[in-house]
Amino acid sequence: MIICKFEEAEPFGTSEGVMRPIFASEKIAITHLEMPGGLKVKPHSHPGDGILILTKGSVKLVSEEIAAMKPGDVTYVPANTEVGLESEEDSEAVILSVPSRYKTVEEFRDALRAILGQGGDI
Repeated sequence: MIICKFEEAEPFGTSEGVMRPIFASEKIAITHLEMPGGLKVKPHSHPGDGILILTKGSVKLVSEEIAAMKPGDVTYVPANTEVGLESEEDSEAVILSVPSRYKTVEEFRDALRAILGQGGDI
């Protein structure tokens, strides 16, 4: 059993908000995402399936249709599906990525550091 604590996870400022990689294995990656109010992320896709669980605030997912989410809502996004996001207020979500692109959370964090060119702390 592995226990991971959101508040101990390293934060990374990204175009999608503050991303905190929580856990990663070959099967699944778990990320906590804080999105500031007014954030707009253009539609894009990811190579694996994603599940977004909104825990705070409200967001709109923009694809072929617009889906409004409130806390407790869960959205499944199949691999290679173009989806954008609009955060109407400060919001938080947990994202499950299946399969993971990383074998460990350290590998996930190192990839974010390389992409963002930063030490991780914001």
